[in-house]
Amino acid sequence: MKKLGFVVMVFAVAALPALAQQRVDEKRPAGKDGVVEVHNVAGSVRVTGWDREEVAVTGTLGKGTERLEFSGSGNRTLVKVVLPHFSHHVDGSDLEIKVPAGSTLDVETVSADITADGVSGSLELESVSGTVTAGGDPRRFDVKTVSGDVEVTAANAPGRAKSVSGRVMLKGVAGAVEASSVSGEVSVTGGSVSTVELETTSGTITLDAGLAKDARVEAKTVSGEVKLVLPSNVGADFEVTTFSGDITNDFGQPARRTSEYAPGKELSFSVGGGGARVEAKSFSGNVYLRKR
Repeated sequence: MKKLGFVVMVFAVAALPALAQQRVDEKRPAGKDGVVEVHNVAGSVRVTGWDREEVAVTGTLGKGTERLEFSGSGNRTLVKVVLPHFSHHVDGSDLEIKVPAGSTLDVETVSADITADGVSGSLELESVSGTVTAGGDPRRFDVKTVSGDVEVTAANAPGRAKSVSGRVMLKGVAGAVEASSVSGEVSVTGGSVSTVELETTSGTITLDAGLAKDARVEAKTVSGEVKLVLPSNVGADFEVTTFSGDITNDFGQPARRTSEYAPGKELSFSVGGGGARVEAKSFSGNVYLRKR
């Protein structure tokens, strides 16, 4: 009897790794331009577009996870890591997801990093404390995280990105763009932008892009520098102010003091016949207007 009990215990111990983690390998049909919705609390989510009309999910569900909900067909597919209602400790789940390239992608996580690439529909990516990275040729993007970094490399796509305590880096964007961070750097590079709103409290703002004819650019920071790199033949009207910094202008006109009793400087001028409007403000940092 004791021997039988020992054998049972050995098999139970051997089975622990299988109980601790669950491997996932599932697929189902999906429309070529449908919506794919993904929810994961911790771990990672990596989504890649492909040329098949199906969604495929592989990866590992963390210890303590209840199950993976994988449902839907046609125009909407749901991929969700389901946790127990009264879970005290659940390990992160790592998911690799293939979706039709034309999909609209909606991903939400808490502490899981998000990576998306090769998806040409709209991207809505949101995390609380994870890093969000996106690439490819999306129609537009909307990316948010609280304490993680954001990096979007998008071929001439408009969109917005926001972080509270992380960097926001947008590359290759165009059209209407918004980017903001409370305590991180904001950097935007791209083609021809039409409306740009850049804001941070304690970080540097950098814009390196062309301007559409009637573009509107607004860049504001409290305790960081503002660097605007624009084509040498740009046609724009500029309004630049800083409370306790310098203004460097490659387009020629010098800045002037706002008061003989205060360190602030301001600069208003037009080049190339005007047209676009550029406003740059820093409370305690320098402002640089550079030519490409």
